[in-house]
Amino acid sequence: MEKIFAPPKDKLRLTAYVFKYPKQFWLQAAGGIVYNTVIVFGAIFLGKTIDAANLVYRGEAGLSLFYINLFSFLGFTLIFQLARYFKRFYMRVITNLMNCDIRAGLLSSLFNMPMSELGQEKVGDMMSRMIGDVEQVSASVQTTITEMWDTALLMISYFVACMVYSPKITLLASIPIPVVIFLAQIIRTPLYKLSQKSRKAASGINVHLQHNVSGIALLRLFGLETAGSGKFEKLLDEQLKWNISFSALQGGAAPMYILLATCGIILVVGLGGEYVVGGKWTIGMFTAYLSMFTAMAVRTNSAGRVMNTWHGAKASWDRICEKLSTLGAEKNSRQVLVSSHDNGLQINAPQKSEPVLEVKSLSFRYPFTDENCLTDISFTAEKGEIVGVTGPVGSGKSALAAALSGLYPCSGVVNINGIPLNMLGDTRSSIITYMDSEQFVFSDNVTFNVTLDRAGGDIFKALSLASMNYDISVFENGMDTRLMERGVRISGGQRQRISLARAWYGDSKILLLDDPFSAIDVMMEKKIMENIRAGIGGRIVILFSHRLSTFDLTDEVLVIEKGRVSQAGTHDELLNREGLYRTIYQAQKFMEQTGAV
Repeated sequence: MEKIFAPPKDKLRLTAYVFKYPKQFWLQAAGGIVYNTVIVFGAIFLGKTIDAANLVYRGEAGLSLFYINLFSFLGFTLIFQLARYFKRFYMRVITNLMNCDIRAGLLSSLFNMPMSELGQEKVGDMMSRMIGDVEQVSASVQTTITEMWDTALLMISYFVACMVYSPKITLLASIPIPVVIFLAQIIRTPLYKLSQKSRKAASGINVHLQHNVSGIALLRLFGLETAGSGKFEKLLDEQLKWNISFSALQGGAAPMYILLATCGIILVVGLGGEYVVGGKWTIGMFTAYLSMFTAMAVRTNSAGRVMNTWHGAKASWDRICEKLSTLGAEKNSRQVLVSSHDNGLQINAPQKSEPVLEVKSLSFRYPFTDENCLTDISFTAEKGEIVGVTGPVGSGKSALAAALSGLYPCSGVVNINGIPLNMLGDTRSSIITYMDSEQFVFSDNVTFNVTLDRAGGDIFKALSLASMNYDISVFENGMDTRLMERGVRISGGQRQRISLARAWYGDSKILLLDDPFSAIDVMMEKKIMENIRAGIGGRIVILFSHRLSTFDLTDEVLVIEKGRVSQAGTHDELLNREGLYRTIYQAQKFMEQTGAV
């Protein structure tokens, strides 16, 4: 069964990610428990082996006693080292799975984020959270859970064993332990703040790098390679400052922890030595006790260090939670309708074979603006129709395409087979395909850029419709040719036609084509429009373009001026009327005849 990574139900509680994998957790827990309880027998039998060797040397015992204790020591050592392996192995499995779940959750939060918020996101910042913050959190979780056994349980095991040997020495020498815990708690707040500032500085560096790498060609063209070096140096200095401050505080506490732990060891040496001299302890008993208490004292330092590490990692977890908290919020706000009832009437999801698009009194503004781009737009389209939308630059053509895509909220009515666009939920993407004016191309091969790993479409038919067959044939590796980031290896026209093939691929029944021919010559545009006309079948195509050379192949034309429909009708009807459409068409024809275009 294929593994599906996703956050647990309680996605903002870190322990939920750990307990999502109970089998692995309890296997590592069993390893941790066995390791940190059996380990005390190693020290105990080491002491017994030393005493047995002394007895054999003095002739008071047979050699078999020495070997029995020696092999017992070796046997217990083998057991707790095997348990240690299982503990560490399954802990690493959990943290790697957890990494995948958190990153899958962050990616899902992006997909579910409203477009108004998504437009304000910085790629570098998200990459910093997905990589740096996640790694810091997982490393801290691994350390914390590992030390839960290797420090907490081990200290308990050693403490109990030491109490059996001498309650007095154990209680006196253990006084520094709570002092270390107290000191670790004192510096938790400054560590958290310093870590938070360091992670924010790292995000700033990533944002700056992403900005410069994305626009490197433009910066070179204008000779601005070093234009941002001052800002970059400032960002690096800022992160260096906070990292050094964090390390200084965390590292400065470690010697203090060790000093306190050493005080306890010195006390054990002094009091334990008196026991040996007074005959209360043997050399083996003293060796075993000193070995166990030293291990416990060293773990005192580990306890403080782990607490300080987690205080720093909490800043990263809080940054991750800022984005995870949006996961599902947008999705839950949308209603996914397959069948619902409203006032006693059953409403079914649109049938892909019979699309009907109805737009009434549509008004729209982008989330980051205060004024409407569109006001009171109304029209209808049925299967097999091509609707052309044109108008001057800035009239609202692209805004209408964005509104009909369902990516942004709008007022008015947009129905598909009677179902409001904003109630289509996850079925929207299978009904509507939106080719925006950016025509983004991934750094991947032609096949991926057309199919996007979707199944069920005919890639060759889609490429043929976009007149890309010849271009593909002369590409170095044909369909496997890598197009590089944003399609820098191909022309603007080829990028548009690959985007058009992507839109046509699959079985979406409503296609929104925003300025698909701006980088294509008139003859190629004519050929592609004829292909669309011949192969439209039961689809609806809404063509947004300022160029009218192929609008004679449309069924209806909408002319938009200042966000409103100023004219509507067929191509021939609008040519026979006074108005903007005829003016634009005649101007473009004149420019074609004079060779201006």
